[in-house]
This record gives sequence, C-alpha cells and structure tokens, in this order.
Amino acid sequence: MSELLGRRFHRLFSAAGRSVTIAMDHGSTDGVLAGFEDPGKVLEEVIAGGADAILTSIGIARHFSKQLKDVGLLIRCDGATSPLLESPRELTIGIEDVLSSGADAAAAMYIPGTHDRTSTSYFPLLASEAHRWNIPVMAEALPYGFESHPDARNVDAVANACRMSVENGADIVKTFYTGEPESFKKIVRSCFAPVMVLGGPKTHSDKEFLESLRDARDAGAVGVVIGRNVWQSPSPIAMTRALVALFHHDATAEEALQILHPER
Repeated sequence: MSELLGRRFHRLFSAAGRSVTIAMDHGSTDGVLAGFEDPGKVLEEVIAGGADAILTSIGIARHFSKQLKDVGLLIRCDGATSPLLESPRELTIGIEDVLSSGADAAAAMYIPGTHDRTSTSYFPLLASEAHRWNIPVMAEALPYGFESHPDARNVDAVANACRMSVENGADIVKTFYTGEPESFKKIVRSCFAPVMVLGGPKTHSDKEFLESLRDARDAGAVGVVIGRNVWQSPSPIAMTRALVALFHHDATAEEALQILHPER
C-alpha cells in the first residue's frame, strides 16, 4: 500500500484499525426511504454519535461537503434497478468524480453468484483505476447479492465472494455476518483485507442485532457498515453511539443496548 493510499485508507478507521461507517448510499437507487427523507439531519446525528466514516452517493457528498469534512468518506460508484425501472448493475461514477468530491475511498458491489455478474467484470477495472490514483476501494462482497438464495449466507459461499473480491483489488470488504462466530472466523482468516459487517434491512430486535454485531467483532470483524438499522432507529445518534461503544470501547451487547435504551 502506497503512503498516499494508506493515508486515505486510515481516514476511514480509528488508530486501532476499527470503524463505524454509516451507509447513506441508498437514495441513489431506492429514492426516498423512511428515516432518510432529510440526509442533512441524518448526517448531523450520526456524526455527533461518533461515526468514523460515511458511505454515500456523489450527490450527497457534494451537497453536504461541509458536514462531511471531519469524517472519512466513501463514494458508491455503481447502481442498478430502481423503484422505477429494472436495469442491470453497472458503474455510474468514475474515480475522477471520487477525487473531485474530496472522498477518501470508492465502493462497489462484488456479486459472483448471480446471472447478473457484471460486477465481477467492472469491479477489477474500478479497483485498478482507483489504485492508480491512490484511492482505496471497498467491495460489498455478497455471493448472491440480496437475492433470496438458500446459500446466500453459506460460509463457503461468503468466504469465496470475499476472497475473490480481494484478489480482484478490494482493500476493504463489506459482507454478511454468517450468524455464528466460528463460521465467520473462517471468512476473516481467508480474506487478507479488513472485513466489515453490513446491517441489511431494519431488524425487529435491537438486542439481537447488537448481540450479532458483538459476535461478529469477536470473530474478527473490524467494524460495521450500517444504514437502515441506524437511520430508521428512533434515535440515530443513540444507535451510532451504541455501535461506537461495541467496536471502539469493547462494550458488551448489553452495555451497548443500555446506551440505546437508557430508560430500561
């Protein structure tokens, strides 16, 4: 890793190599989502809560540049089907746009197990271009994307997707937690890049959600990249603080839950 690429890379993490990254890239393909109607307000809350970095769209990065000046910034570079039209996944943002936005890193999908495998073609090209400009790249490595596939969280399938993404240029990997610490350790061991856990759809139980993240941390995850479970929470700032406690201060799930629900 070059010195300049490393400098940008470390903007996304604490000195201990951990990161609470808030995903705010949904609007570029999903439009207006509950809890995300006002991006500026969400940014204020999660940054006040201690977020290390924000994963977002080029539009939010440019429009809210002042709010984003003191946190790490990743730009989503690909997109696909929207609520208005089904379309194949493709690159929509180039590295020059990432640079001009002042971002620290690029991000894109890596989905090797579906018929729409375009991401496995464009991801290596994106990573190659990014590295020429000393820009690190995050891969969202999901074997079958978000499809309802029986092997979507199979440990071998997830491990293969993560390893393939790193072999094709990823510096950071975002993926599913497989639900069991020992199986997730296999993924972390076989992936020679930092592994972060995604949040997925809003969960029904804060307790179970935080327990799963604590298990992921114990299994080797260096952080989280979470959107809906933060900004669809009744208190995005409290949820962010709970995640910070888990990953930066080694809090138990119960201690993190107490931060989220101090009245209990």
